[in-house]
Amino acid sequence: MANESQAAIANAPAAIAQTSPTAALFQKAHAKLVTLQRIDEQLTSILDQRRKLQDELRDVQGQINEEFDRVIKDAQEAPARLVAQFGDQVKRRNGAPKETLRLEVAEAV
Repeated sequence: MANESQAAIANAPAAIAQTSPTAALFQKAHAKLVTLQRIDEQLTSILDQRRKLQDELRDVQGQINEEFDRVIKDAQEAPARLVAQFGDQVKRRNGAPKETLRLEVAEAV
């Protein structure tokens, strides 16, 4: 019987811990802290993804701007070439140099 009472005493704190409201509160608090830690890790990951996407978007925006600049430059050079060609044809037809036509192209904003 002495062995039985020692076993009962040894198991008593475990039984008390399972039913103790304080222990339950600590377990609940621990679970909430673990959840917060996981959420923080997820937020950090999402913020990293956001930064990467912003960088990629800036790169694409730069490429778009470069392409617009190229197209606008080409568009401005084409009329100048046409005016030069047209001016040469007018000079050849009339024999005397004439004032060259001037064409202004507004820059896109």
